[in-house]
Amino acid sequence: MPMDSFAICVGVAIALSSVALHAAPVNASELVGPARFCGYAPIIDLLPGEKITTLEGGIHGGSFRWEGAFGSLQVQGTGWASSPKGRMLNLPTTDRPARFAQRRAMEGYQVAIWNGAHGTAYFTSPTPFGPAQLAAIERVRLFEEGQEPSGCNLRTFFAWE
Repeated sequence: MPMDSFAICVGVAIALSSVALHAAPVNASELVGPARFCGYAPIIDLLPGEKITTLEGGIHGGSFRWEGAFGSLQVQGTGWASSPKGRMLNLPTTDRPARFAQRRAMEGYQVAIWNGAHGTAYFTSPTPFGPAQLAAIERVRLFEEGQEPSGCNLRTFFAWE
């Protein structure tokens, strides 16, 4: 291969790898319940008055804010992850993810759920989780990369820009 062709191939490879490392950020979108949100791994059937605001997105996951009568939670969802760290409170089943005990995190307190395969969600609150927040988390189901949840009114997905 001539040197100028080699240089072009290397340049294209560097450009493509640069694009792969910098996925397009998500533009903030909102969804107000009642509605179904399917994003990054969590599936949430929003109750009247609850709201989702998407924040950031990447190749395998992203974050959003979930607000309702229970307060406000920051959520980090991942469609391709391993089991969260910590003490598992229940084993995952086909219709209910495992929930992990709340623990201290840099941002405050955190509760994780896991579908037993690759779907996870981490819920963060500046104060310890109360019964209303834990009940809201119990309503969340998970999907993972390659799965297509149905009935979604707002769905996040990966896109190259």
